[in-house]
Amino acid sequence: MIKIIPAALFFLSFFASLISNAILRQFSLQNSFLIDSPNDQTKFHQKGTPATGGIAISIGIIFSGLFLFAFTDSKYDLDISTDKFVSGSEFEKTINESSLKMTLDNNVEVEIERFDDSSFTITLPSGEKRLYRIYVDQNSLKNDSYMVLEKGSENQIRITNFSIGLFFFTLLVQFVMVFDDLWGLKPLTKLFLQTICVGGLIFVSDMYIDSLGDLFGYGDIVLGLYGIPFTIFCVVGIMNAFNMIDGINGLCASMCLICFVAIIYVINADSIPSLFPLILPVGSIVGFLMYNLGILGDRTVFLGDNGSNSLGFLCAWVLIYFSSIENAVISPVTALWLVAIPFVDAVGVIFSRILNKLKILNAYRDHIHHKMLNRGFSDELIFSLLVFLSGFLAFVGLYFNKNFPDQSFYSFYAFLIFWLCYYLIVKRLSNNV
Repeated sequence: MIKIIPAALFFLSFFASLISNAILRQFSLQNSFLIDSPNDQTKFHQKGTPATGGIAISIGIIFSGLFLFAFTDSKYDLDISTDKFVSGSEFEKTINESSLKMTLDNNVEVEIERFDDSSFTITLPSGEKRLYRIYVDQNSLKNDSYMVLEKGSENQIRITNFSIGLFFFTLLVQFVMVFDDLWGLKPLTKLFLQTICVGGLIFVSDMYIDSLGDLFGYGDIVLGLYGIPFTIFCVVGIMNAFNMIDGINGLCASMCLICFVAIIYVINADSIPSLFPLILPVGSIVGFLMYNLGILGDRTVFLGDNGSNSLGFLCAWVLIYFSSIENAVISPVTALWLVAIPFVDAVGVIFSRILNKLKILNAYRDHIHHKMLNRGFSDELIFSLLVFLSGFLAFVGLYFNKNFPDQSFYSFYAFLIFWLCYYLIVKRLSNNV
């Protein structure tokens, strides 16, 4: 297989998205398909605008993804390479033998052959041989078990139930929300369908938030099975938070972009293959922004509810994955920093509507960008300020993540201080309007 260069993946997804946006925009205008019409309540554009950006981003990801898997060593993992195999002492004794059989935690019996001081091969029941490395980092391991990761080639992409489920349910979210863009679903119906999509991914992947980390300095907060409904609540909330923030051109997509770039930044060199799938949405989003921000002239394209919800769904699950895996690269609190603006805006709006006895699920002009518009800020200035703030907050979160990995309560208390400052700023913006 050829060596995949991350830059090549970026430009491939970028141009795929760029071309898809152009084609779908023209199709939308000619056939009156997915046209976002202006209104006096929450939408400020002067004419009907194609809301096909989300679909074009998905096409860009899928097209470049097919290229990625065609030219990499991609294998379905069967959850073997990520399982804890045996207890530390038993494994240490076993791996020092030259050649023998061992039963894994998932009751699969395999043949093991020592390769060198840090690697060995496993022969699966099918006869397939896989190369593995021994990962011994006792600070990140649980129950005194050794983690064994598939070594393979530098181009190897590991396909798991989670990655397959994420792909399928992200598209399902987008499909459901296309119906909403076309015909308008009732708010409760949307929430129900979003919940089904999130619950479906949890069911097929067994991935959910089982710990919040050490938020208060008294030890990790472990959720156990309560993590399942909590995860559903969080993902559905983030989906709608990204949808709510999508009121200024470029805002929602740029905040998604910051989230993905931050995760890419913290992944170390040993996990280069993990970067590849993350590069695909980055390139596709940048391609969309060329239209959404008017860089290519008067050819504006919107995300639509299908785009903002699917991007929110994807961002939420990427953050959950990289904060929940055995060798996590970010803490749960760091994930909050990476979606700080959509999160605090959505929570603030919900509480404000409750206090003012307004329907929570209805659309009003009460988000941060609405308040800034009411105070005379231009669209361009609002976009610049909020994106800069989002990037700065991501930097703060990554700083705490790197320098205080075992004291996440520092990061959490800092986040609460930011939340208070945000509340005071929004309150000031709301006065005398």
